[in-house]
Amino acid sequence: MGYGSVASGSFTVSLTLKVEDARALWAAAADRALAAPGMTLADVLDTIGPREDPSIAECIAMLTAPAALPGCALDAYEVIEADAGLAPVQIIQLPTQPVLRAAHA
Repeated sequence: MGYGSVASGSFTVSLTLKVEDARALWAAAADRALAAPGMTLADVLDTIGPREDPSIAECIAMLTAPAALPGCALDAYEVIEADAGLAPVQIIQLPTQPVLRAAHA
């Protein structure tokens, strides 16, 4: 297909991350969350956990959730923890919100 020949279609964009500093990740996610209207520190702690024991997947989701793209509808968004030893986490399916799950080995 050439440029302009696709009126619509589905595309997958992948991003793989290695978390090297969970506290820095938490701080950035907390800053992003607190910037939302009406968000309190209690809400942040309920969403991404405390700095000492953060929910890594929730922090990543907070920072990587895609903004709306003109002319596009978001079909799916997933944050997958690739740690093979973990059992699946509860899958959360909300409109334009991430789907969280652990990968199986």
